Amino acid sequence: MHEATHPPAPPRLVPEPEDIQRGYELACEQRLVRGHPIRLFTFPGSNLNASRTVLCLPGLGASGRSFAPMRPLATERRLLLWTPTQQTPLTHTPLQWNLAALEHPDASLPERFSLVGSSFGSLISLAYALAHPERIKALVLVSPVASVHRVRRWALALSTLVRMPKPFAYLFAPTAARVLGGIHLPPEGRAEIVREARRLSPLELLRRLRDILAADYLDDLERLRVPTLVVHGARDLLVPLSYARDVAARIPGSCLEVIRGASHLPYMSHTEAFNALVGDFLARHDP
Repeated sequence: MHEATHPPAPPRLVPEPEDIQRGYELACEQRLVRGHPIRLFTFPGSNLNASRTVLCLPGLGASGRSFAPMRPLATERRLLLWTPTQQTPLTHTPLQWNLAALEHPDASLPERFSLVGSSFGSLISLAYALAHPERIKALVLVSPVASVHRVRRWALALSTLVRMPKPFAYLFAPTAARVLGGIHLPPEGRAEIVREARRLSPLELLRRLRDILAADYLDDLERLRVPTLVVHGARDLLVPLSYARDVAARIPGSCLEVIRGASHLPYMSHTEAFNALVGDFLARHDP
């Protein structure tokens, strides 16, 4: 008599509650966009008005949950925290695939919305705003990446240690997270970065890094006609402050705000200052 066999369980895309750090507990909706799973995190009890949608795109190996410290803005805004699929198809680069996903009907995004992008998410945000300015009410670029020529490659290489396979990831991830988040990043935020980053495959990481290394949108920024706020940490070890100034200077009418003491993830380490800047900007340009 043979025992019944069962197909292996699919990989768990949403961590168990006990894996989530305090303050990062969010509702999660999984959408199939172009046949691939996208995790969208939202704040329970937040504003549900679609016309007040703010889409947030995270950094290289982070999930949308990294924007959890923006919770105070959710009473006035409908914050959608987007997490790109963990394995983009080889038919597209990750940048190309995410741009196509954002405009696909499966994404169920409103006709117009505001956009917040951090690091690699800022690269996607810039590319999307340049291609579809009519859909963007306001644009917030955090630690912007528009050309690799001004990104410190040694810090970029260090950030890859967060996402290396075991046992290296477990050995080096906390150190790399401290570099990305800075000395003021709370332990919960550091744990969130490490936990999500370990879920990304080395191949997907390599493909996203190639997108960053190939990026060069500096000459295109002058034709961007979207209200834009650039937020940068004064102690960012990955993207120099001079680079953020260059990006802001090239976008007509944009504004640069520098948060003292912050590193590459100011929305996680200097929450009050970041939320005040973004909240005021959105109130003026997406009333």
